[in-house]
Amino acid sequence: MHWCKHFVHYYLITQFVLSIASINCLAQDDRSVKRIDSIIKAAQGRALAMLANIDTVCPSPYWPNIKPSLFLANLRKNILYPTKINQGKATNFCGYAAFTHILLKYQPDTYTRIIISFYKTGKADLYRRTVKPSLRVRDAAGTLKRKGELDVLHADQLWFLTMADTYKGYLNIFDHKYQPGDENTFWAATNYGKFNRMLREFGDYKVKKVGSDMIRPWKKDLFGYLAQQLDSGIVMMYINSKLTHPTKHSFFRLPAPTHFVVLYNLYREGDLIQIQYWDYGLRTEQIITKKRLKKMTFGISTITKK
Repeated sequence: MHWCKHFVHYYLITQFVLSIASINCLAQDDRSVKRIDSIIKAAQGRALAMLANIDTVCPSPYWPNIKPSLFLANLRKNILYPTKINQGKATNFCGYAAFTHILLKYQPDTYTRIIISFYKTGKADLYRRTVKPSLRVRDAAGTLKRKGELDVLHADQLWFLTMADTYKGYLNIFDHKYQPGDENTFWAATNYGKFNRMLREFGDYKVKKVGSDMIRPWKKDLFGYLAQQLDSGIVMMYINSKLTHPTKHSFFRLPAPTHFVVLYNLYREGDLIQIQYWDYGLRTEQIITKKRLKKMTFGISTITKK
């Protein structure tokens, strides 16, 4: 009985020490989260302050169809609610929307500086280059119709058309000049390499990538790799969206990536994996198999600030 009492005493002390250590870790995590939140709020404050200096009446001479009131309302909405941005109905702007979500969430002041420069001067200096959208794109922004909410989001029209004009994918061989309706075609699509290039040039991010447009990441434990990357930065996934919501016709789908999403969390429950991700204005939670995760994933980009 004497040794049993010592064991219980030792166990209670150990549990107490572990609980204190756990509380300290949680407190440190909480402080880290609060620090990040305060940094983001400060960036939002700087972004909103920039809007106060814009003429709210006179239209831009570079964007004849952009209405100042709609442009500014759209900008304010994006800064305050970065998770709400999406590509609009029936467009190929999905990659640009995913990239913009990251920029808006973590660098709203950078996003605001760049888009205001486009609006005021017709061009913008990025970290690594200067972007100047074509005349056709500048004339088209503000005229897109039957795109859902995008019809009245003039800042998003300006931004997405400029992105597509600058970062067209290699599949777009013949159509290099914008024509009405091109937002629904390959003209507006981007590829994995161009997507990572946008991250580097607009946000000055360091990007670690695995996978490609056609070949899946060569990772034996894909779940373990994704979990590890979540601990080091923001994780973007380039996936085949048809496989996230399979139907009886999924077998006949082209085995190629179609979608960019931002991974929030993932958990393993036996043979099943629960994933949480941002998907164009929505936070989605889904349970999939290990096999389906591997089959649907074509690219993984880990994003950290330089």
